[in-house]
Amino acid sequence: MNLTGPKALRTRRGNNPRFERVTGRRSVVDWAGPIMICVLALMISGCQVTKSSRGWVRQAQTGAAYPDFVFVDDEGVQRSLGNQLGDFTVLAFTRCDRDTHGPAAALLRDVVAENRHVALVKVVGLDVHWFDGSCDHTKCHLVASERDLQSVCDATGSVRRLYSVNGADHYVVIGPDHRITMMAGQDGVANLRRRLREWVGQLSEERAKEISQEYQSIGY
Repeated sequence: MNLTGPKALRTRRGNNPRFERVTGRRSVVDWAGPIMICVLALMISGCQVTKSSRGWVRQAQTGAAYPDFVFVDDEGVQRSLGNQLGDFTVLAFTRCDRDTHGPAAALLRDVVAENRHVALVKVVGLDVHWFDGSCDHTKCHLVASERDLQSVCDATGSVRRLYSVNGADHYVVIGPDHRITMMAGQDGVANLRRRLREWVGQLSEERAKEISQEYQSIGY
């Protein structure tokens, strides 16, 4: 006779009011309240943060895995940062001009362009800006998209808080291992660009060697 099956457990629990306390189990009803609160919090928070493997969201820090988040495009389709990643991804947290609302930061465009022609490595940029003009401030939304570059309005500030960004311009580099390689403010941009070019060049050389070795192994 199975004493651990769903039916047996329900019978034992009904016959013994102390069963819940003794076994340490909680029913679905017990969890319904906290779960509903969490769902409502995500629905009203605007930019949504994806769950980590441990169920907790950690703020960004150098050397750690990047915090993911989602935003919606013009058709209401949800996208995530994880779906936009290149070999190196540069996030630029900027303030958008009131009259233009959309174009990515000029500096970010330059960073992407100067690494675009390096073989075997893809560098993409995502401008996460805030805007006080008329737009839907209840959601994080895609404003503009072009080759290897997108601009997202962080209407509620959720992404800025996730990446611990204050009012100043802030830049984050996510590497091929999906960990944060570097974080810098406006004063550190020159160093960031220099180091990024070095990393991109190094990765390109490594991949070229790997391809060459593969061709040699098959007799080409």
